[in-house]
Amino acid sequence: DALNGKDSSVLDADDVKLLSPTIQEHVKENIVFEPNKGPQTEFLAASEREVFYGGARGGGKSYAMLVDPLRYCHKDHHRGLLLRRSMPELRDMINHSQRLYPKAYPGAKWREQEKEWRFPSGARIEFGYAENLTDVLRYQGQSYTWIGIDELPQYPTPEIYNFLRSSLRSVDPEIPIFMRATGNPGNIGSLWVKDMFVDPSEPNKPFDVIVDTIVGQKK
Repeated sequence: DALNGKDSSVLDADDVKLLSPTIQEHVKENIVFEPNKGPQTEFLAASEREVFYGGARGGGKSYAMLVDPLRYCHKDHHRGLLLRRSMPELRDMINHSQRLYPKAYPGAKWREQEKEWRFPSGARIEFGYAENLTDVLRYQGQSYTWIGIDELPQYPTPEIYNFLRSSLRSVDPEIPIFMRATGNPGNIGSLWVKDMFVDPSEPNKPFDVIVDTIVGQKK
């Protein structure tokens, strides 16, 4: 039904293998984005609640952040928030999204005033910026199923990241909650990001932590 335009769905590689050779070829010819093998693929395939994607510039981290929240945009209760530290930095990501999102989801509409994409299902992805804790207070009381912060080490402390953790909520049991971040080494907040994501475990190995948020401790 999805391929015939009668419904919307997400197909993974195993689903495609079950289709007829003709439809498989149709799917391959209409791929909008295919991740690079290695870290970009591993990041997009991760099922953990929180994931940090680090590395040198040019590894496709920011583009992966644009793609990741699309996985549940066929669900009406999916709501994403993608943040950068400043508006000029955010504008570049918005420009990339305007080339990608309408191809991935025909009928998706960009609303400039709200800085938000609205999808045919009713799902939404909001683009925002937060230079300090005062800026991030505008998201207080909001609920998101996906939150992403591009270039997390640009923040000198973990305050903003921890604040946003409390905004992860889902009213649909079929939509898990995710928090994603990327970063290059050498920024002002690299030490606390290393303490939070790098030191507790080897790469690609999940670990549990207890975090303090404004609504109490969470695992």
